Amino acid sequence: MDSGRRFYDPQGQLDPELVEVWAETFYQGLMKMMNGFYGRADMAEVLASMQKVPFNQLTARELEGEATEVIELALEYVNAIAAREIEYLQAYLGKL
Repeated sequence: MDSGRRFYDPQGQLDPELVEVWAETFYQGLMKMMNGFYGRADMAEVLASMQKVPFNQLTARELEGEATEVIELALEYVNAIAAREIEYLQAYLGKL
């Protein structure tokens, strides 16, 4: 599939669901890379670390060359997933 069109339907319209699936997969991939650290760290350290992850930069870099509308939507989805996960950690630690 043409990587420049992988987020578009056959009529050429942006398919938000394809971007959402990509964002979830991308986020989970990032978390798998960090599991070695997170599996051994104190939960407060995990929370502090997650709050510092440059999700915008990592997402934009991964989607370099894609249309601006794709990147913006992916940033929205990845940031929402990260915010949700951070909120879960805060709740677990009683920081909400």
